[in-house]
Amino acid sequence: MTTLANFDLENDLKVEFYLPDEASNLFIIGVSHIGGTDVLAGAGLFIIGLSDIGSTDVLGDNEYVAFTWQDLNCVVGAAEISIGGDVQDSLFFQPRPASADITIQSFEYDPSYNAAFRPGTPVRVRLARGATEKVLFNGFIDTISGTYYQDGVNKLDISAFDSFKRYVNTRITLDTESDFVDYVTPLEQLDTIALELGTSMHASSQATDGQIPLQFSEDIIANTPIYDAIQVGLGLLWVDQATQELVFIPRPVLSTPPTGTPVIGNHHEDPYHLCMTNITTDSTLDKVFNSLRVDLKSDPNTYVVVNDQDTIDLYGVFALDVTLNTTDIDELQRWALEVFTKSPTNLVSSVETKTVDRLGTLTEAAFFDPGQPIGVHYTEGVLDIDDYYTVTKVVHSIDPDNWFTTLELWKEA
Repeated sequence: MTTLANFDLENDLKVEFYLPDEASNLFIIGVSHIGGTDVLAGAGLFIIGLSDIGSTDVLGDNEYVAFTWQDLNCVVGAAEISIGGDVQDSLFFQPRPASADITIQSFEYDPSYNAAFRPGTPVRVRLARGATEKVLFNGFIDTISGTYYQDGVNKLDISAFDSFKRYVNTRITLDTESDFVDYVTPLEQLDTIALELGTSMHASSQATDGQIPLQFSEDIIANTPIYDAIQVGLGLLWVDQATQELVFIPRPVLSTPPTGTPVIGNHHEDPYHLCMTNITTDSTLDKVFNSLRVDLKSDPNTYVVVNDQDTIDLYGVFALDVTLNTTDIDELQRWALEVFTKSPTNLVSSVETKTVDRLGTLTEAAFFDPGQPIGVHYTEGVLDIDDYYTVTKVVHSIDPDNWFTTLELWKEA
């Protein structure tokens, strides 16, 4: 397990914005004002006294640094970072853009004063000490909301999203007919989409079962074929924050969790134990179904129905219908049996742990990603929870004094 002793939130956690380096005598079209006092740097550099207005020369070298990552941790009051997604209809993973909600107190970076601090500005949050580095979030400011108080202070609430929000709203040409025969696998389709989006699949990505019909479509929005691949492949997908590549893995089968799997709870003697602060459970009728119909997207008259007659006899029918973009009835049957036998049976929906423990050590919780197996072991009176789950979402809540990590969990079998 990765840990850092004597972790210092002020120095070891960086909240950085990609902003012009005011030390350079540079000019940004659309940000700097001719005749003004602001000579800020930017992409496409104009250097006072060197560049010629109207010329093709945009000069800049190591002496003239345009944008730099600037750590504003000293003015940050709180940050909440979320990466992962939700479980759709208790069947398959629904990815969400990674997000960061950051509160800062600074007039210097107020958009009304600083034109470079605005929606679209890159932002990242990372922990860094020595050889240990983890990018917790890497994205772009989406909104900035300012509040001003009578006593002369302000508060800027910043919301940011990672590249996934742009990926799923980008128009692409999807051509799987040229390079594949009969069908394309979910990973192959995602790899084709990633290249269209200007990124790639992360090296940790893995193949899954499932077949998707070939297609050639121009000017389509990328979200539909991305979600088709996730649904058909029954996988988990997110953006690697360090590389901005897509990560796609099959949802883990946790009958035998890997050695070293962290266990969160109140049993300190457990190997790889992390102390819990709370556990939440969820018991919802909508999450339990005993009759599943899966239709073929290309032909709604082709479908399969799977029933659990024992529970139907006891409790009545709780039905769910799904449309799947796959190839034939055999794939419908395989997929239906796969998800039907993995209907949730356990109630733990999330668990929270103190990421910087009472001894000041940064725990393994800071390094969690979606798709990771996690144990939960909690005993109190007659209640005994002792099982393994899959992490679907990681939420870090950080302020100057504390760091908590909440893991949203999914139990498939």
